[in-house]
Amino acid sequence: MSSRLPRADSAASQSATADSAKSATIHEIAEAAGVSIASVSRALNGKPGISEKLRQHILKISEEINYRPSTAARQLIGGKNAVVAISMREHGFELRPYFTLLYMSLVVELSKQGKTPVYFSYSDSERISQQAGSAILLGQEIDEYRPEMLSRQGVPYIRIDQWDADFSISTDGVDGLYQATRYLIDKGCTRIAFIGEEIEKNANAPTVSLPVPEHRMSGYLRAMAEAGMQPARILSIPFAYNATLTAYRHLRACLKEQPLDFDAVVCETDEQAIGCITALEDEGIKVPEQVSVTGFDDLPLLARELTTVHQDIPQLAAEAVRLLNDAIAGGKPRHVVLPVRLIKRNSA
Repeated sequence: MSSRLPRADSAASQSATADSAKSATIHEIAEAAGVSIASVSRALNGKPGISEKLRQHILKISEEINYRPSTAARQLIGGKNAVVAISMREHGFELRPYFTLLYMSLVVELSKQGKTPVYFSYSDSERISQQAGSAILLGQEIDEYRPEMLSRQGVPYIRIDQWDADFSISTDGVDGLYQATRYLIDKGCTRIAFIGEEIEKNANAPTVSLPVPEHRMSGYLRAMAEAGMQPARILSIPFAYNATLTAYRHLRACLKEQPLDFDAVVCETDEQAIGCITALEDEGIKVPEQVSVTGFDDLPLLARELTTVHQDIPQLAAEAVRLLNDAIAGGKPRHVVLPVRLIKRNSA
């Protein structure tokens, strides 16, 4: 679609431009731009789902025909310092519920402060410095280059759930899985397994190599060591956008290969926990009577019956925006860790 403004030959456009005291409606913008109302909403609120070229086309029209409620549009056109890039790993927004909830919470908090959030996929990261004054980075890719690139370009940024030498914030995943594992031990479980993404295990010893020191699994290992127990099984699964299905397939395969040798499973996420519960039940193993299962995140809907570790996502977003403001102001770099708590339900 051309970025050139269409002729204002519609009745709606003529009415909007003739009377500067009248504010245009979202319907008039959609008509003038030749797009759907949904596309206009995405453009004005900095949401993903449309191209950047189309977004700018819609924003220009909204200004041309006097769309007063569009604070976001005026900010995007008026200067990039009011724009905050929310950069996410590929497909995280579409396929991982946690990222969707966190993104929504960040949009709310940024909007409260008059800032305009704009979504950038990982592959679009190089455009951040051209269109935004600061950035919030979510997730991490194998070839992660965003922190180094933004530092070189002088763009203030923070990272969520990934440690950074400058500004970063996370919930206490280590303590969360420590709490979950201690709960299972106190319940009388003696053969506790763990399932997580991309964990390297030595085949001849119960030692593991964690991707980062603060990996959630550290809490599980600490609780087991304190109780004088060895991991019953460590199941490492590859990263996948459908974590539930991946956990299901891997645990189901393990259950078919050898007899049940654990009475509890500590899962790195709620999505994995749901996959494990389904795999166990499909093998005729009762949860929690025969095997207890715990998760992490406390995702709405997914975790309704799940014993899991709750992290306050709206609080995480609010603290992340405060930390970003410190980064923009040139404050002292720091890593913020927020507390979590165990929620006891029916799976353990």
